[in-house]
Amino acid sequence: MRIAKTILAAAAAALLLTACRGGGKKGQADPANNKFAMPEVPALITDNQEAIDYITAHYWDKFLAEDRPGVQDTSLVRGFTQQAFEDAFYQFSMFLRGSTTAKGLDACRNFLGKVEKISLEDPESTLWSKVKGTYYHILQDPNSPWRNEEYCIPLLEKLASSPLASDTEKERAAKELPRFCLNRLGEKAADFAFTLRNGRTMQMYDISSEYTVLFFSNPGCPNCREVMETLQQFPGIDDLIAHNLLAVANVYPDEDLGEWIKYSEIYPKNWLNGYDHLLAINNVPLYNLRAIPSVYLLDKDKKVLLKDAPTDFFVQYLNNIFGQGAY
Repeated sequence: MRIAKTILAAAAAALLLTACRGGGKKGQADPANNKFAMPEVPALITDNQEAIDYITAHYWDKFLAEDRPGVQDTSLVRGFTQQAFEDAFYQFSMFLRGSTTAKGLDACRNFLGKVEKISLEDPESTLWSKVKGTYYHILQDPNSPWRNEEYCIPLLEKLASSPLASDTEKERAAKELPRFCLNRLGEKAADFAFTLRNGRTMQMYDISSEYTVLFFSNPGCPNCREVMETLQQFPGIDDLIAHNLLAVANVYPDEDLGEWIKYSEIYPKNWLNGYDHLLAINNVPLYNLRAIPSVYLLDKDKKVLLKDAPTDFFVQYLNNIFGQGAY
């Protein structure tokens, strides 16, 4: 994880250390003129990773301040239009990608806690519902290109306990939270058995490689085909596989084997293409597969580096590891 974090920080350094030190314009009477004010990175912080962590931790400070017009307007989001707030949240999700996980989690929990406090103090406020909806749409929706299961955990924790959440929301969050906590970043991934097309059964932990891609897919799924082709086109992937630097375990987690057997002919022969004969991945469950495809990246000790990663971020991460440059 350190490799990708460092290179992500270096790639974003120029933007961060100029735009972020500059801040933004103060709110105007017309909310369309409001500019989101970025945190100013202290001059003493010169390390790129520390700068990203600082921005992530303080990203919402000015947004949550009271000294701007429009913060009480229930048609706005703290004085900003809904679109302006969503744009700011998209940018926040970018910084979450580059931040260290602990700092990112702290930032999310701190933000949600402050939003909850503001909303409890003002019963007419619509801030909680707008933040909750945007947070879900960008970070939790399984089809979002910015999804990040690690940072869904603070929202689910808050929904499971907040007086602002309905009983239905509390019940759903309490049920979903354990699944989102499966195979967390930095932890060892759950082992499982799978059967290859030739009938041989193996354990995922039997894979001996510096890095392992877990690619959960279904036959005929267009998005699965797109991920497969993207991986096939990754520079030098065949050599990486041949030298045990990378392994791709392409696992079908469902039960219609007829379709899988027919379709599996197109899978690359140097991948480990198999199916979950015990149906444990979904039924135990061992992995939180909310949508297919779902891609994980593990290190040689089977620790999770990426979890259900969007394709662009996943390929960028591989580029960082194997020195292929920016995606």
